[in-house]
Amino acid sequence: KKPMRTVSFGIDLNDYPFDENATSELALFHLGAMDWGPNLEGILWFLTAIWPTIHAKHPTLKMYLAGMNMSDEIERMQLPNVVVVGEVEHAIAFMRSKAVMVVPLLSAGGIRVKIIEGLALGRAVISTTLGAEGLDCTDGKNILLADRPEEWVAAVDRLMEQPEEIRQLGLNGRKHAMEHFELNEITSRLVAFYKELRRHLKKHDKQFLY
Repeated sequence: KKPMRTVSFGIDLNDYPFDENATSELALFHLGAMDWGPNLEGILWFLTAIWPTIHAKHPTLKMYLAGMNMSDEIERMQLPNVVVVGEVEHAIAFMRSKAVMVVPLLSAGGIRVKIIEGLALGRAVISTTLGAEGLDCTDGKNILLADRPEEWVAAVDRLMEQPEEIRQLGLNGRKHAMEHFELNEITSRLVAFYKELRRHLKKHDKQFLY
């Protein structure tokens, strides 16, 4: 019966520079620690079940894998056009240098901070439904959602055949990040909730001290 609010994770958008006219490599990328089980699980699935078809259809397209503690299993695969970068010194600079973020998560809970960062940087993002859970994104507007391998291939086909959609997804993603995850806005909502809670307690709890 008490007032309740859900307050999201927030970022300072000043830390995520965005230039809609900047160019980046038309490539896929994933950034995440590979000693976290769900990341490794998802990338191995992507590389074995999805990448061979994507590479056959788009032989010049590259996939960059970055993150701490890169898996030896991934390094040994030596798949065509898969570039294993490993740990990067400047994560934001790395994300800004590539056009399309992929987040093929099959398990795990919590909010995907890297997707929020990708949206803030104006990257086009392809994710599983689970990976984008809790972000209030809209499929086809500010993110592309894909769960089955054929859906992933179709999403990549869509962006490769209509490069302008990469830019539009990025613009919409940046707007979504500003509206839902901007730190100052989230802080304002949290303060407003505290004030509402204080009024509620003053009205309903005679022992409330103020």
